[in-house]
Amino acid sequence: MDLNITVDVYSDRQDLIKCVLDRAVEFGFETVALNTIVDSSKLSGKNLSIPEPKLIYFKADGAKHFRVLNRITAIIEEGIHSHHFLKSPVVKKYDIVALQPVGEKMLQHVCSLTDFDIISLNLAENLGFNLKRTTVGLATDKGICFEITYAPCLMDQTSRRMVISNSQLLVDVLKGRNIIISSGTDRPMGLRSVLDVINLGLLFGFQKNQAESSVRKVGNLVLKHARTRNETGCGYASLTGIQKLPKQQGWIVHACKVPKLSEIATTSQKRTVEEVSDTEENDLNKRVK
Repeated sequence: MDLNITVDVYSDRQDLIKCVLDRAVEFGFETVALNTIVDSSKLSGKNLSIPEPKLIYFKADGAKHFRVLNRITAIIEEGIHSHHFLKSPVVKKYDIVALQPVGEKMLQHVCSLTDFDIISLNLAENLGFNLKRTTVGLATDKGICFEITYAPCLMDQTSRRMVISNSQLLVDVLKGRNIIISSGTDRPMGLRSVLDVINLGLLFGFQKNQAESSVRKVGNLVLKHARTRNETGCGYASLTGIQKLPKQQGWIVHACKVPKLSEIATTSQKRTVEEVSDTEENDLNKRVK
């Protein structure tokens, strides 16, 4: 699947979008997402402007299960931008929600949030900071995925070099997990076939099985996370080994521990004996009176 085909909601490009979708079907994709990008200048308090999802009526010939989803991506330069964006009722109309933080501070801020599905970094430029496993792990632990777009690789040599270099750093930090590979293109010639994208993944530092998973499987995790976010509200569960649990939280294990049948039987017998003793004591007291 390709979860990032860029569309411009402010101009009429129905024919061009349908050409991109036709090419996606031809190249073997079963699910694509039309991505609307919102600049940070439109996310301030007075200038809040978030477009409605773009409706595309498309029927794929020879592909019964082809799906077209709507995605929105906001460029975040300040913390207030993410607040205004995620609280907007318009954003909830989209199938997939993504954030593109600018700078290390905003990446840390975005990784602490929950109401979105994808973190999309601009890998075609110098990030200006080192990716830290402790930072990105905050997001991946909540089921949020990172994204690599390959369209800039087709532009010029400088962009290609930067995308490959930054992608290798991202793959190394995340150990190849929770990363999707998308096109990020807005034209048919920017798309590549599924097998070509998997081969690009090898250049980005993935192992072969990881590259295939990033194209074919990880997108399903994004869609599952999006459905959970839309249908059940905010919330997530985190699993960890008992040996990694802080000492001060050890009581949680004992509180949640399910008693064994033998323990239940013993407890029941003790209660019966105590009830009998109480009854005999009450009878004795009545006789004395």
